[in-house]
Amino acid sequence: MLAAGAGATPVILQRSEPALGAMPFAVGRYFSGNGERLNTAVLNEDRVREVLGLSRPGGKAYQANQIGRGPSVASWDRLDASLPEFSRFSLEQLYFPPGLGTILAQAASPDGPAWFGPEKKEMLRQWNSWLTIFTMSEDDNEGVFGPPPPTGNAVRISQQMLGQAELAYNPTKNTLRGWAESDAAVKDILERDGLAKVMPWTNEVVGSYTVHPLASCRIGDDPATSALDDRHELRNHPGIFVTDGSAVPCGLTVNPALTIAALAERAMPAIVAAASERGVRVRYGAPAPGSVASATRAVDRTAA
Repeated sequence: MLAAGAGATPVILQRSEPALGAMPFAVGRYFSGNGERLNTAVLNEDRVREVLGLSRPGGKAYQANQIGRGPSVASWDRLDASLPEFSRFSLEQLYFPPGLGTILAQAASPDGPAWFGPEKKEMLRQWNSWLTIFTMSEDDNEGVFGPPPPTGNAVRISQQMLGQAELAYNPTKNTLRGWAESDAAVKDILERDGLAKVMPWTNEVVGSYTVHPLASCRIGDDPATSALDDRHELRNHPGIFVTDGSAVPCGLTVNPALTIAALAERAMPAIVAAASERGVRVRYGAPAPGSVASATRAVDRTAA
């Protein structure tokens, strides 16, 4: 079983070709960033107090209330299945500590959005009234891994976990349209009644970004576009199973942890059956969803 994550699993498989043989075409292709996007809002303390009626000690309304807060659950969504593709997304509050967030947040300047300059300096002065909104939307699975680096899954640039990988992600028109629609929704929600001024993060510095990488070694029915079959077994390499986020076939528009766990659980009967076929004594260590009996029947059906 291989479960090194969507950023490392395809690299490990690519590097293993001399020992294992050619990898399926889809290994390291169709990577999804879960359609993720960030906006920063600078809240107007007076309007927050007047419109929302918020009050804190010292006469403050919102100011500094986000400090130390982690990601929240999705607080707003547009995930109606009847909506067209690339128009569905969810939004949640996300706290970013000073550093990356302050660098990438844009400010309104006379020439349009900018991530540096006098206007950005004024925006930074108001940092304790910031609110970061995190979008998870649909993308086109447009990420492609290049040849593996000499070691690891990236070339290490510094000791502060900064590296350069061989992943290219160039957003398509579909992905960009989805981001534009979600950006417009964020502005509509937060700028209504003068509560805030919203600016998206810049793409000029780091390009696209994601905290939920997916789909770089995905399951599917078509060998041309999926590295794994529907049992999570690597095509043309019997006995190798992938059970991490790289197996998820596409962006999910929500936090993917539960989906990754569910798919890994779903893969277990096939893994147990494959081990049994090779004479490895293996059994479930805990009841699968439904009961031990249903898990046993699933294994028997797979083996048959």
